[in-house]
Amino acid sequence: MGDTESFWQSALLSRGRFLGLGALAVIGAACGGGKSETGGGTSTPAASTGGAAAPPPSGLEQELRIYNWAQYIDPASEKAYAKELGVKVTETNYGSNEELFTKLQTTKGQAVYDIIVPDADHVRIEKDLGLLLELDHEQIPNLANLAPHWTQLPYDIGNVYSVVKDIGITCMAYRTDLIKQDLKSWKDFFDYLPSTPAGVRVNVIESPSEIIGVALNSLGYSMSTEDDAQLEEARKLLLAVRPFIDTINVLDIDDMSSGKIHMAITYSGDGLRAQAARAKQNDFTVVAPEGLSEIWIDNWSISAFAPDPKAAHAWINFILEPKNNAREMLYHNYEVGTPDSFPLVGDLATNPLIVFGDRILNDYEILKTTPSGLEKRIKIWDEFKAA
Repeated sequence: MGDTESFWQSALLSRGRFLGLGALAVIGAACGGGKSETGGGTSTPAASTGGAAAPPPSGLEQELRIYNWAQYIDPASEKAYAKELGVKVTETNYGSNEELFTKLQTTKGQAVYDIIVPDADHVRIEKDLGLLLELDHEQIPNLANLAPHWTQLPYDIGNVYSVVKDIGITCMAYRTDLIKQDLKSWKDFFDYLPSTPAGVRVNVIESPSEIIGVALNSLGYSMSTEDDAQLEEARKLLLAVRPFIDTINVLDIDDMSSGKIHMAITYSGDGLRAQAARAKQNDFTVVAPEGLSEIWIDNWSISAFAPDPKAAHAWINFILEPKNNAREMLYHNYEVGTPDSFPLVGDLATNPLIVFGDRILNDYEILKTTPSGLEKRIKIWDEFKAA
């Protein structure tokens, strides 16, 4: 079947052809209507597609336990699911894929979580360790709403253990009234940190592999490298800039929006939500770095030890309704896997920081680590945080 990289490139090319030939024509027609809100919070899609909701599955459990990144599901989606299916939803949060992975390992065999949201790298790792439940496609008829390229991703061809939640990039964001230099690449970003003006507060997301990854990218290396010399260069770079980083926190949307954070390594959707919140000031930019950087895919998966597996399948099926995924897209500012959602979200569907163009699809890489590579990164991360 070829190597992983070839399959990934094939999926990206298929997606590019799909958008170019079909979906964007639909988007263009939709964007002639009312303009959508893009600043996060509860939103309602402009229209609905699809028929009436299917009746609740028989034998459905009465509770759904979601373990997820914070501020990553529209609360209106959880309320709508609870109302439609009569299931109580509870959500707890983690701050990194590494934290999710650790919790899944330490609670192995315990009925703790139903829905979880690993990235592509961790789907690949966790399924091989028996931490993910094999999906019953008969319980997810709305899989038919996925674009074909999102069903052939190399880490889980055929959606055996995962369904794409959304697609984003790791990017930089900063206040243009305070940072006067035009930062275009990760090298620009790291080179600039020692000269940040007094009072400028810098935050990076609390995600070891990604922060170490973009440091590697700034040096011209792949973020997935296993080379000890390259990792050592990244370690030295991160320790050199650590005095100029004020906080390490994945919960950065509110602080970027309020002006408490002025410069950040963040996720594209979070940066766009902060930018929208500061639209009146018009002083905040979100940059997709030139050259090497990360494109990532987060996924809906079910814990292998889920106490409520039918409710979990029903959640994935619910989200894959185009109107429900459109609500999610409006909330978090990321591309979703159901193209029939695009006509419902207005301008978001043509934003190049949400539905990515060829430069990002061709130049960016998807993270792929090994257990030994992850261990090396955790050691670097611990030293970086403690410095």
